[in-house]
Amino acid sequence: MIKETKGSILGLEMREVFQNQHDKLAKSKEYKVVMSHFGSFPKELVNGLSASAEGLLTSAGNPKKVVKRMFSILIEGLQNIRLHGAKDDQGNQLGFLIIASSKTNYQITMANVIQKNDYHRLEGYLEKINRFSEKELKDSYMSVLTNDFLSKKGGAGLGFITTRMKSENPLNHSFYALDDERMLFTFSVSLDR
Repeated sequence: MIKETKGSILGLEMREVFQNQHDKLAKSKEYKVVMSHFGSFPKELVNGLSASAEGLLTSAGNPKKVVKRMFSILIEGLQNIRLHGAKDDQGNQLGFLIIASSKTNYQITMANVIQKNDYHRLEGYLEKINRFSEKELKDSYMSVLTNDFLSKKGGAGLGFITTRMKSENPLNHSFYALDDERMLFTFSVSLDR
């Protein structure tokens, strides 16, 4: 589903979506925001955010299995933002991350800019992954690995498959029109504690 955003400057429009999603979780009686970032995601920050999240989950007493799954989901998602996010008019590659916790799960939301012509392909791919059974997910993962299919930027769609497998939950996603050429892609996933 495509949602229209207001305004004309990409970064401000993205920040508005980020702030709305952040505020919704922060005001929720169920969730508490434990980590968030809006801006660029250089390699050092990706590593730092992943390590910080790992430390937060460990100190909160989560089972090692949950900590490992969160780390894997974050690495896949943040690398996707860093490697595949489109740039704004000033050459910035913006995105955001929000991690919120409840008594039963973690909600992980990530976003980055995509080219508008990638919308249908990406939405179709995510819908397909969400319909897969556990066996179909594993088979698809192995098929991509053994066939060595890689995109121009080095990805093979494994990040979304891995995230779906590790979370054991569907990947919720939305698209927001930013301008004639770009959209903001957001996806969120729930990780049971």
